Amino acid sequence: MSKVLIIGGRGYFGQLLIDDLLHNTNCELVVASRRAFHSDLFETVVADLWDPDSLDRALTGVEVAICAAGPYQKLPTTLVEFCLNRGVHYIDLADDRGFVHKVRSMTADYKNGAAVCTGWSTVSALSGLLAGIASKGLTAINSIHIQMAPGNRGARHTATIASLMHSVGQPFIICRDGKSQCVVGWSEPREFVFPSPVGKRQGYLVDVPDHEIFPRLFDARTVEFRASSELQILNRCLSLLQRTRRHWVSSSGLLQRAAGLVSRLGHDWGAVGVEVAGDVVRKACIVADSRGERIAVMPASVMVAALLAGVRQAGLVSYTAWLTEEQLRHECEKRDFRLVLEASS
Repeated sequence: MSKVLIIGGRGYFGQLLIDDLLHNTNCELVVASRRAFHSDLFETVVADLWDPDSLDRALTGVEVAICAAGPYQKLPTTLVEFCLNRGVHYIDLADDRGFVHKVRSMTADYKNGAAVCTGWSTVSALSGLLAGIASKGLTAINSIHIQMAPGNRGARHTATIASLMHSVGQPFIICRDGKSQCVVGWSEPREFVFPSPVGKRQGYLVDVPDHEIFPRLFDARTVEFRASSELQILNRCLSLLQRTRRHWVSSSGLLQRAAGLVSRLGHDWGAVGVEVAGDVVRKACIVADSRGERIAVMPASVMVAALLAGVRQAGLVSYTAWLTEEQLRHECEKRDFRLVLEASS
């Protein structure tokens, strides 16, 4: 049976990924942590991204390696380098623009048999796939607006909060009307109407790899990614914080405690949606009526299953066509998600 290594498997999204893999793939899981622990469900090893020797040992006999650790802003690319040298398929759940840029730069010319899937989560694997579905057949793309709408109820862990705070008040570059433009994190709210039960949500600009990759990938004049909390009071607080232009990552612990106090409020559904405007306006959304946080780990789990089944992928895997629309719908239905497509003139 093929071995799949997960680095960061004891974190929140790492645990969600393990659960999805156990339910939807046939493989031998090896979960790495910086401290020894025991599980009856999978093999455990001690490994640290900052310790090359421990990674070398952990990768023995592994066919696919997944980095589910975070936040990615300060992670080394040691695991990527080992996977490239050994011909091991590499996947990460990175949402950080800088980290994804480094991995893509390292592997741009790599075609030696192993797949490299960086940003293989809601961003950019799902957002790219949805944008590809929504833009199919359009002669020109004026804009791509992407929005993520998590429910508030449930855990809010350190890596998630730190990733959210990284953009608040920070300048970054997006493509707007065919030109580079500097914007500020958690500014410029815009409404996006999701299918029920999520409905209308006002999102705020957040820096993600899509801003750098999608304008050229889709030949789009404008690409904007937004996120929001279900709780309007949290959105307003973050909007006020961004006006100070301070770097608020150091306050992520405080925000985590505050989020924990209100984690019983709201709902546990979630959604990600893409609106593409060209000759017509089309939307493609994935909606979870419950436990919406699972959406984030579906791309990595689906890719693991594909690679182990012998699907040929070598080098950087494109965000646009790694699944067909029918395959995506099937994978969503297996997890009680819904793929919803809408179009208007």
